[in-house]
Amino acid sequence: MDFVYERRINYYETDKMGIVHHSNYIRFLEEARCYMLKKMGMPYSLLEENGIMIPVLGVKCDFKHHVTFDDTIIIKMHAKEFNGVRLTMEYVATEKKTGNLVFQAETNHCFTDNNLRPIRLQKHNLEFYNKFKELT
Repeated sequence: MDFVYERRINYYETDKMGIVHHSNYIRFLEEARCYMLKKMGMPYSLLEENGIMIPVLGVKCDFKHHVTFDDTIIIKMHAKEFNGVRLTMEYVATEKKTGNLVFQAETNHCFTDNNLRPIRLQKHNLEFYNKFKELT
C-alpha cells in the first residue's frame, strides 16, 4: 500500500546556496511517516499511549535533484519489509511542477516499549500489528 505526502518547502529550510539543506530531508521523511500513521488510524500519539515506540535505526538517502524555497515535493512511500519487530520504509520524492526525482530514501525501524526494549508487535498489540501487516 502506497501513501503520498505533499510538502511545500519553507525559506528557512534552504541554505546559503538557496537550496534545501540536506539535513531537512530526514525531517521530511519523519513528517511523511507521521502522515502515513495518521491516515492508517494510528497517529503516533496513539501508539505512544499504547506503549509503542518506533525508533529509527538507520536512514539511507540518495539526493538526485535540488529543490528551493516554495517548491512542492511529493513523497510516495510504502513499507518494504515488516515482520512485527522491524519495519523498513521506502520513499521516492519528486518535485511537483517538473516531476524531477528529488531523492530516494529508506528508513529502518524497530518496535519498542516505552523503555526502548524491543517488542513483538503481534504480542503487544494485535490490532496495530494487523494494520502494519496490511502495508506489505
